[in-house]
Amino acid sequence: MVIMRSEKVNPSRRFDPNALTVRDVLVVVPVVIGLLIVCILFAFSVSHDVYIRWGGLALDTAVLYGLFINYSRQFFRKWQFWALTALLLSVHLAGFAILLTHVDEWKLTWFTVMAIEYPVLIFFRNRLRYSL
Repeated sequence: MVIMRSEKVNPSRRFDPNALTVRDVLVVVPVVIGLLIVCILFAFSVSHDVYIRWGGLALDTAVLYGLFINYSRQFFRKWQFWALTALLLSVHLAGFAILLTHVDEWKLTWFTVMAIEYPVLIFFRNRLRYSL
């Protein structure tokens, strides 16, 4: 299986810390602080089990689908890609919601099973290339 990445990388899309402007910092810093506050409030307002289950699902899903979308830039203008991504995300969330509500004990490290999903996401994404 070949993971397809765009051969041409737009230099303006690369992260360059030396190119940060004051505006960038004024936008990013409050967003990061806000997210940290939300995470801290969530952590202290729910039980440890709920935090591990649902917080872990949210974080690991964001990482998995963030990587998938980031490495699929050549498909951004195709509505089929976004429909496929929404469908796969729905199946992913429904499956884990059913699993997490029916399992008595859940450890955070068990979310590593999501790594198996990435090749499946790539497989379906690559099938788009041949069907379009």
